[in-house]
Amino acid sequence: MVVSIKKPELLTITDSSEHKTYFGADQAWYSQAWNRQAGCGPVCASNITAYLALTREKYKELFKPFSMERKDFARHMDELFRYVTPGAMGVNHVDRFIDGIILFARDRGLQIDTKVFSIENCFTKKRYPKKLAEFVHQGLSSDSPLAFLNLSRGEEVNLQAWHWVTVTGADVRENSIIATASDEGRQIKFDLLRWYMTTHMHGGLIYVA
Repeated sequence: MVVSIKKPELLTITDSSEHKTYFGADQAWYSQAWNRQAGCGPVCASNITAYLALTREKYKELFKPFSMERKDFARHMDELFRYVTPGAMGVNHVDRFIDGIILFARDRGLQIDTKVFSIENCFTKKRYPKKLAEFVHQGLSSDSPLAFLNLSRGEEVNLQAWHWVTVTGADVRENSIIATASDEGRQIKFDLLRWYMTTHMHGGLIYVA
């Protein structure tokens, strides 16, 4: 079963000066070295808040530039960095991401409700594939991109470890969940279920309900 946000093309960012397009933002666009190194969390938050603003009138204040030109979107990224701020270990827990985007929305007069699927006890082999599949379906079918944190990629080689990406679609099957995501301005695919069954550190997914 394939499920996706309704308009993934809205995450297309254009650089008119270089005649390039990107699928979502890239942390390499930050001007400061530390932001470029650790900015995957706020980039993911930037993608999600922009998509919500572009698809829901009630959330339009979440994306003040209202422009998908790279130079404008970079200002949005800078703003999100103030809220979803990496510490010495980056944005290394789903709660840090959630607290940041809730405060970002609140400062714009909005209240958002987040849903989370989190691995807290990473030392146990107990996993719940059906619950993961249900969560992914619920988020994407509600037209909400998923923020995805993985600290350990496990056996999934198509992921960077200690990294956030923005999941926009998934092919959910009995033995796999092939996710489509924005990662550093490009589209990637990876098996979310393989990650879930083999990761050995904290991670999880979040969406705005």
